[in-house]
Amino acid sequence: MGGSLDLALRAADSGTRILGFDEDDATGRRALERGAVTERLRAPDDLPSDVDLVVLAVPPAAAAAQVRHLATSLPPDALVMDLSSIMLPALAASMETPPLADRFVAAHPLAGSETSGIESARADLYRGAVVLIGRPLEEGAPGGRAAAFWSALGAKPASIAPALHDALVALTSHLPYVASVALVNTLRRTGSMTRTLAETAGPGLRDTTRVAASPTALWAEILERNGPKLLPALELLEREVRALRHAIQEGGPALRTKLDEARSFRQEIVP
Repeated sequence: MGGSLDLALRAADSGTRILGFDEDDATGRRALERGAVTERLRAPDDLPSDVDLVVLAVPPAAAAAQVRHLATSLPPDALVMDLSSIMLPALAASMETPPLADRFVAAHPLAGSETSGIESARADLYRGAVVLIGRPLEEGAPGGRAAAFWSALGAKPASIAPALHDALVALTSHLPYVASVALVNTLRRTGSMTRTLAETAGPGLRDTTRVAASPTALWAEILERNGPKLLPALELLEREVRALRHAIQEGGPALRTKLDEARSFRQEIVP
């Protein structure tokens, strides 16, 4: 996410100064080689006085920790923007540090794939993508500044309440990941013949299992931290699976109704 953002900024204005830090030295060097950053920082809080935006593109726990560290080193006019797929952890940390509370913006770009790392970064990732911002988009205010930033990169900013955001992504992002993992593990447990068939399966299986290939350490953290929002969604999924099982067992029009309802609503949410 961070590498793609840097490349997008460089594509929009090759003269943009982008300072970067990564705990992995090889990743930092590669980001410099690819032109994603123009300079490397010695530490994440080693910020020059003219920095106007700090972007955290790290897992939620690391983002919350960095927010606390930045409290004493952030230049007076700079914003801090977190790109985590859940908003509340870093937001809560910002509320604990008064210097940052009014300058922190949670921003979740609805873009990306199951791949990660600087080698997967691309300059066009955010073009046309919706970016959910956890503040009102008032001109001149932090939310408005964040919106202008994303609009300049061709993205589509939209305001959302952070608590609502985390509840919605539990349903639309985290639940699909869990369902994908459950499907893959089901296939894994059903024998060598299933594995052989799965390896040559068509796009249906590839599409429904794609996100199960995502980085597991990051996803384990996301699922745990958003557990209060995700568990009710999982209960709904389990209920639907039981209802489908019952409809298949019973036969008749109930099964067709279930399938028709799903097909119709799928066409509504993904035109």
